[in-house]
Amino acid sequence: MMKFWQTKASIYISLLIFLITISCKKKENDLGLAIQPQGDELNVLISDTTKLLTYVEEGEKIPTDELSGDNLLGSYIDPYFGKIESAIFAQLRLSAAVNFTPPSGNLNHLVVDSVMLYLKISDFYGNTQAQNFEVYQLSSALNIDSTYYSTTTRDSVMGDLVAVGEGLIEPRPLTLGTVEGDIVNEAILGIPLDINAVGWNIINQSGTGVLDGNDATGQFTDWFKGLLIKTNTAQNTNEGGIIYTDLLNEYSKITIFYRDTVAKDTIGYDLNFNSQSARYHRVTLDNSGYYVGNVLSDSTLGQKQFFTQTLGGVNGKVFFPHLKEYIKNGNIIVNKAELVLPVQYYTLDKYVPASQLFLTRINEAGEDVFTADFNEELGGTYDFDNNQYVFNVTRHINKIFAEEIENTPLSILTNRSGISANRVVFNGQESTLKDKPKLKLTFTKY
Repeated sequence: MMKFWQTKASIYISLLIFLITISCKKKENDLGLAIQPQGDELNVLISDTTKLLTYVEEGEKIPTDELSGDNLLGSYIDPYFGKIESAIFAQLRLSAAVNFTPPSGNLNHLVVDSVMLYLKISDFYGNTQAQNFEVYQLSSALNIDSTYYSTTTRDSVMGDLVAVGEGLIEPRPLTLGTVEGDIVNEAILGIPLDINAVGWNIINQSGTGVLDGNDATGQFTDWFKGLLIKTNTAQNTNEGGIIYTDLLNEYSKITIFYRDTVAKDTIGYDLNFNSQSARYHRVTLDNSGYYVGNVLSDSTLGQKQFFTQTLGGVNGKVFFPHLKEYIKNGNIIVNKAELVLPVQYYTLDKYVPASQLFLTRINEAGEDVFTADFNEELGGTYDFDNNQYVFNVTRHINKIFAEEIENTPLSILTNRSGISANRVVFNGQESTLKDKPKLKLTFTKY
C-alpha cells in the first residue's frame, strides 16, 4: 500500500559530502534561520520558525473484533473530549456438553445459589469510581467470521441480567480479585447475575439438545446468542474510567453455583469466552459542548490546542503551509527534519498520553499511508521527561522538496488505537504555554 523513499538517498548523501567539502559561501538569513558563525566553513542552516497549522478531524470507525488485546468496558467524562463509553458484545460458549439433571432425575432437587460473571482486569484508564454495570442477552447472533466495528451495535433482549441492586460496583484494578471464593493473582471484576434469568434459564435446557455443544443447529450458541455488557452511570467531568478486560483469560467466565439437595453436592459450572468466541467492543463518543467539539466546528481553535484520540475519535492534523518558501531561491537538502509536538500532561493526571504516535499522509490514490520515515522509525514515542513527541520527517520533507509528493496535511494517529482509551492534548502555536509545536530543519542550500 505504501512505497517508502529510497531512490535519492545515495545521491543526496554524495551531494551533501561534496557541498560540505567545497562550500564557503556566506550564510543567508531567511525565514528566521538560526545560522552558524561566519567563520564556519559548513553551509548548514537551521530553522525552527516555520508556521504550522494544527487542527482536528473526525476519526473513522475502526474494527474492534477479536483484536490481539483487551476489550474495553465502562465510561468516563473527559474535560476536553466529553463522554467516552465502551460496551462489550461477546459470544458465550459451553466449557463442555452438560446435562444438569441430577441422579434423582428431578431438576427440582437442584438449588442455584448464585451466578457470577467474572472479567479479568488488565488495566484501567481514568478514575476508579463505582459504575453501574448492566448485562443483556443478545437477540441477534454474533459470527466470528464477521467484521465488527467500534460503531457496530446488536439488538439485545429486554431485561437486565444483573442481580437486582447488585450492579453498582467499584473496579479495583490494583487489587487481587476473588474467583469462586478464592483469591487469585489477577484483578477481577465480579458481577452478580440473576439466578432465574441466567442460572435456571440455562439449567432448564437440560435434555433439549441446547447443552449438547456449541456450534450445531439448536445447540448453545444458536440458542444463547451472546451478551451485551455495558455501564449506565450518571457522571460528572473527571468521573469514571475505562476498564481493560481480557476475555480470553481463564478467569473471564460465567459460573453457575448450584447444589444437589439429595446428593448434597455443591457444583460450579463454567461458561467461557474463548478463542472461538466472536467478541468486540462498541464505542460511543460525545464531544458536544466540550473543547474537542468546538475545534471540530471551528478549526482555528486548533492553533491553541489540538488533539488525537483512540477508538475512532478525533485525529490531530498538522500542515506546513509555507514549506516551499525554503526552496524558492534555490534547492536544499534536508540533513535532518524533526516535528516536535509538546503535550499537556501532568504527573497526577489520570489521562496518560498514548505511548506512541504515527504520522500518515494521503497519497495520490487517496489512501492513508505512513510517511516515508516510518520504514526507519516506527513513530514518535512519548517523552515523559519533556512532555513531547518528536517525529523524524527527514525523508518526508525531502520528498516534498524534490516534488515527489504533494505537501499535504499529516494525520497524527495513536498506537493500540482499537484496544486502548489513551488520548493526547497538544499545544498549538498560539498556546499560552511556553512550549509550542515546531518543525526543526537542519539543511544545506546549493
